[in-house]
Formats: sequence, C-alpha cells, structure tokens
Amino acid sequence: MKIKEIELFAVGTRRENGTLTPHIIIRMTDDDGTVGIGEMSDLGHSPVMPDVVLMEERLRKALIDLDPFDPPAIAPIVDRYPSPLGAGIDIAIHDLRARHLGIPVHDLYGGAYRDRYKICYPIFRQFSDSEIDPNIDRVRRMLELGFDLFRVYVGGDVDVDERFFHKLRDSFGDKVKIKSLDFSRLLDWKTCIAAIERLEWVDPILVESPAPDIAGKRKVRERVRFPISEHCSNEAQAIAFAEGEAVDILNITTCHQGIRRSRHLFTIAEACGLATLIGTTQELSVGTAAQAHLGASVPNLEYPGDAAGAQLYIDDVVQDRIQYEFGHLIIPQGPGLGMNLDESLLAELGDNRWEFLLPQPLGRQEDRK
Repeated sequence: MKIKEIELFAVGTRRENGTLTPHIIIRMTDDDGTVGIGEMSDLGHSPVMPDVVLMEERLRKALIDLDPFDPPAIAPIVDRYPSPLGAGIDIAIHDLRARHLGIPVHDLYGGAYRDRYKICYPIFRQFSDSEIDPNIDRVRRMLELGFDLFRVYVGGDVDVDERFFHKLRDSFGDKVKIKSLDFSRLLDWKTCIAAIERLEWVDPILVESPAPDIAGKRKVRERVRFPISEHCSNEAQAIAFAEGEAVDILNITTCHQGIRRSRHLFTIAEACGLATLIGTTQELSVGTAAQAHLGASVPNLEYPGDAAGAQLYIDDVVQDRIQYEFGHLIIPQGPGLGMNLDESLLAELGDNRWEFLLPQPLGRQEDRK
C-alpha cells in the first residue's frame, strides 16, 4: 500500500453568528483508490495564512510512495508541521488506514469504550450589554436542539458577565448548566480569583485557562473550589502541568495534536492522576469526527467535551454532517472517520488563495441597496 495522491483545499465557512472561518481539507489517495480525509481546523487564529499550493507540493514530495502503515516514516513528517496543520495530516492518515482495513478509526486502537459523549455549546466573550440578548437567544435555540450544557468565555468585562448569567438564570432556571467559565488566560491570577468569586453562584463544573502561567494556575487552583482545566499542546507541557500541580484536568484537542499524539496525552494524564476532557478549536464535521473517534478510543474521559463546531457552522464540506443527540456527540459509523466529502460544497466554499478572507469591494451603488 502506497500513498499516490495528496490534495489540499482551502475553504471558508460561516458560523451561525456570521463569522467567516478558514480551514484546510486534506485528501489522500492510495494505490488501490482508497481515500482518506483530514482537516486543518479554524485557522483564523494564525497570524499568517499558509500557502496552500506550496504546502500541497511539499506534502506530495514528502509522502507520496510512502506506506501509511509505516509510522517511523510517517510520524516525523507529520510532526514537522505546527498545530493545527500537522494534526490535519495525522487525521487523514488515520482515516486512510482505517478505510483501507474497512474499520472505524477507533478500531485501530482496539475498539470503542463509548458510542457518544456529552458536549457543551460555546457562548463567546461579551464586552457590552448589547451582546447579552443575542446570546440569550442563542442559548434558547440550542436548548431546542438538545444542548443544555454551555461553556461561557468570560473576563472581557465581569460586570457584563454577571448580568448575562443573571438573565440566563431568570430566563431558563435550572434547565441550563454551565460547564466552564473560560478565561482563556486573559487575566492574572489575582484578578481571575476575584472574578471567580463574583461568579461562584453560577456553579460551573470547572474553570478553564484561569491564568497565563503555571504558578498563577496553581494559585487559582489552591484558592477556588472548582477543578481547573487547561489546554495541553504537547507531552512536555502535560508533565509540567502535573509537576507544577497547576491543573486538575487536561484539555486535549485532536485538531491541535492529531489523534496519535492526543492519545499520548491521555496516557500521561492517567499516569499523573489527572482527569481529561476533549476540547475544540471549532472544527467542521471532519475534524469533529476525529474528536469523536478519539473520545471513543480512550478509557479515561471524565468530563464533557467542547466539540460543537459541526453545530456552530452554517456551512460544511461533507455529505452528511456528524450528529448530536440530546447534547451528546455521536460517534460516526462506517469505515474510517465515517465522513465523506461533498465535492460540490468543497468547490463552492473553496479558494486556495484565501481571497475570501480579503475585504470585499462595495460594488456599484445599485448592488448595495
């Protein structure tokens, strides 16, 4: 078995709040025609967008004629690329291997521990009162779709945060549960503790990313009653968090590390006595499927996850989107990731020069009416 073709597709998809988000879809084909797909997700955080044509050329030179079942040859090439680019390559390799064998991705690791797991929906950071009502409406729509658990980004303006939570409680009572207060490492530890004390009555399951440094996280952890979770990007960082007694939970994201290295982090967490959850960088259905299969394949998944991207995006690139039921992410059936690309959507949303990210011209006066 040899890899014979590699194609990259830059796409832009709209979130339900109107934001346009860039991704790269990767498609690999082997010498018997089996196709594996992956996703480099949510690239809008990157200061410089990758040159998709150049990256495709380099990947072809590096990977074509290699056996995807040869980890010593494949892994160093994947690891050469930063997050989330290498993760997308790793996901495509896993999909190709599993499809070649006719099994789901989680069966590459011995089978599934679960067929679904609980997911929360994100409410993004608020800086003014004008954002409260649209977010209350957003929660109402998600409740109707079965999502009752929410991750709320906080710390932009704690006064606004507090007013939002009061209106949330007044509107929905105990129908809504808060999975996490996510500070995204924006505040120093003292300011973060003060904010948590003000919002303690919200009773979240956990606090996410409470300070920018390990010492600060530890101080928060020592002073609040909620478990502390932090995004973990590599094996050395996982060990540093454990040795620094900085966190209770490792937030592990397949679309940052890929499936192979994410599983390493689950092993480290178990060895160090840390809990785990599967985070997100807001993936489309391909990336979310990778998150789902990771969650199926590991025994130590203790907390609800964040992979709601397939619900967050209006646009997607697959024939049938990944499914959620009653706020749970359903592990896809079928070989590989269980996802198949829709060629027409891929063409409609694609632009390998990223021109869809540029400001659009206003056009003629009559076009602006």
